[in-house]
Amino acid sequence: MRKAKAYELDVIYSIGFDSWNDGLSYEEYLVDCRESEKYKSGTWYVLVSNERLCSSLIVYQHMFGLEDGCYGIGSVATDNDLRGQGYATHLVDGVRSELFSKHNAKAIFLHSDIDHGFYRRLGFETISGSDCMLLSSDDFDFDGSIPDYF
Repeated sequence: MRKAKAYELDVIYSIGFDSWNDGLSYEEYLVDCRESEKYKSGTWYVLVSNERLCSSLIVYQHMFGLEDGCYGIGSVATDNDLRGQGYATHLVDGVRSELFSKHNAKAIFLHSDIDHGFYRRLGFETISGSDCMLLSSDDFDFDGSIPDYF
């Protein structure tokens, strides 16, 4: 697991094409991703195995109403032919560990557009029946407000 390199962004975007293209052609989708202020404002992480980019996600901080010490994870995706092999699990778990241990995270919010059980296995809890999920430290006092992105 590591932060993504700028030259990897098109590969990262392509991983999510089948899920998030909203009817756009591949080229239109790539242009939208490249121009996305949301995508430009986060930090992309990737999981690489045998020199192949397998999974990716983006981490946000200081935006979408996230308080100090709170982070948001979004756009979790795994290359289509590698799905179901644990790559996204390892990536989310690795980013979670890094945020809590190296960045003193109080809470991590995550948007789930898949079955919430996947993220529950990693310790996240659903908030108020929404697609927003939360994993927090023991000293985080959650007030119930969901960040804007979620």
